[in-house]
Amino acid sequence: MEIAFLVHKNLTSTLSHSEKSELERWLSESEENQFLFQSIENFHNNGGDISALTELNAEDAWKKVMLRYTSNKKVNKHGMLQGTYKYAAILIIALAAGYFYWSVNFKSGKVVEEMVQSQQGIVLVLDNGEKIEFSSSDQQELVDKQGNKLGQRSGRQLNYTHNETMDELVYNTLTIPNGQRFDIILSDNSHVYLNAGSSLRYPVTFLPGKKRQVYLQGEAFFEVSKDKDHPFVVTSDNMDVEVLGTKFNVSAYPEEEDISTVLVEGSVKVNANQSIDLDQDHSLLLIPGHMAQWDKKSKSAQMEKVDTDQYTSWMQGKLVLRGMKFREIIKKLERHYGVIIDNKNESLNNRTFTATFDVESMEEVLNTFVSETKFEYRIEGKQITILNNQNQESPMK
Repeated sequence: MEIAFLVHKNLTSTLSHSEKSELERWLSESEENQFLFQSIENFHNNGGDISALTELNAEDAWKKVMLRYTSNKKVNKHGMLQGTYKYAAILIIALAAGYFYWSVNFKSGKVVEEMVQSQQGIVLVLDNGEKIEFSSSDQQELVDKQGNKLGQRSGRQLNYTHNETMDELVYNTLTIPNGQRFDIILSDNSHVYLNAGSSLRYPVTFLPGKKRQVYLQGEAFFEVSKDKDHPFVVTSDNMDVEVLGTKFNVSAYPEEEDISTVLVEGSVKVNANQSIDLDQDHSLLLIPGHMAQWDKKSKSAQMEKVDTDQYTSWMQGKLVLRGMKFREIIKKLERHYGVIIDNKNESLNNRTFTATFDVESMEEVLNTFVSETKFEYRIEGKQITILNNQNQESPMK
């Protein structure tokens, strides 16, 4: 049975027992399949049209995949494309927005980034596609449409430690907009602090005999409960961080060139995951006070000793910049303050700055940079425009 049809049916109606087993088998084949399913699920939950999945002709679709991916295809010892990759590629091209929209945009993180920037509040998407946008209420019990208790929200925290026991993996996805932070206590009592502009996909309940795996886009600090029989794995793009029990920070924003892992306590192993083929082992065993950086382009990793406070201070609401280029600072300011910055003064892009901000307003932060290098800016609500020095528009500061 076509996986594309099962994905559509899972998101729009109810699967039979045999259909559910087939879909679960496909999801278990690879992390790429799981990521693609989440991609389509998020697209659907945000109003995207997935009707093309029901009309997909696998052979025609595969021909288009071959035309697009000839230079990137994965070949096994029999000269045939790997089956899981074939399924994954078929799903990529199934969306009506364009055959290669997902391969170009979502897998680069662009879709998630735009979704995070556009949403106003914190959004939880349940496994069945139901979407819950958190209100201003401090207390909120989370239940699905069948009345099953999933978790308890209290203020800026979501707690899954007292949810109802489940015998299958059921995933929730929590998306945090720019300008906000949130934290989750998972069913094993592991604590995850999510930074602004981040998204985490995680099981409602971890199951015996299976690794504790979550999927991160953005930045989060993890305090993992020890369980030697069930390793905890954080998957971000092509990088896995595997631990038994420890405290560490992972930064994996889609638009950034590197994925970084900073270890505060314990030990972690950083690996390139199975979604890419490498000629040699790319894994690092971190010790406290060190950071591993994975370069997405070169697919290489390196480790260095760092001041961990610099990379975890965001949990206290601080924004620490150390020798950072202004074009990179803009992204951090957008996430931290929940604003959109249009920099028309390109001469600023490669200027480096070192600063720490805590309770300063957005205008006070901009004036700090102005004191170092003169430029003019205009603030209109959440839209900030940094003017070109030759621009004749009058600034409103």
